[in-house]
Amino acid sequence: MSEQDELIIKVATLFLVLYSVSLHELAHAYTATYFGDPTPGRHGRLTWDPLAQLLPTWFYSMVFPALMYLTNGFLFCYAFCPIDPSRFRKPLRDRALVALAGPVTNFAIMGLFVGLLYIKPIAQPRYYNTQIFLWTAYWNFVLGIFNLLPLPGLDGYDVLRPALPLGLRRPLDEFRRMGFLPMILAIMLGSRLLGVVIDPLERYFFMLTPYG
Repeated sequence: MSEQDELIIKVATLFLVLYSVSLHELAHAYTATYFGDPTPGRHGRLTWDPLAQLLPTWFYSMVFPALMYLTNGFLFCYAFCPIDPSRFRKPLRDRALVALAGPVTNFAIMGLFVGLLYIKPIAQPRYYNTQIFLWTAYWNFVLGIFNLLPLPGLDGYDVLRPALPLGLRRPLDEFRRMGFLPMILAIMLGSRLLGVVIDPLERYFFMLTPYG
């Protein structure tokens, strides 16, 4: 495969993964709205337009991921959906389900693209789209796992939060409200934890594909 072929595959994969990230945020928005929070709608987030989800954090959600992926092959993207948990009918439970909706969406997209790999007329080994489908599925798998890590600033913390004792939950909640600091630490710690978690799980991902 030529360098031009690899670049085409990377650029197409990048666009599909960024759109997947926007769907991750859209899932948060719709789920929060379902549970009674009008905040996502007031911020214009109830739309399939990816720019509505990605533009507010354009550098971290588009520029930084593109630079990282095209230069060293690692794809990381940050975006957020504004919610107000005080509007939920059952704040602890509902916030956990809103958080869970994002990674579940990544896994659903992963399943869709893995499924496309089994359709032989459109996923022949010599076609670009075979590699594009494979790597789009893979990066959605990685993003889903990463977001489920139980670190303040990531979805996994909110999923785990109802099970935490109040004495631990309060200081972690305070830490999460400290602007970008918890997110930076979550990225640093999460990238290390991801390597530990992803290595044993990665083989199961590839077992799902026709090339397992």
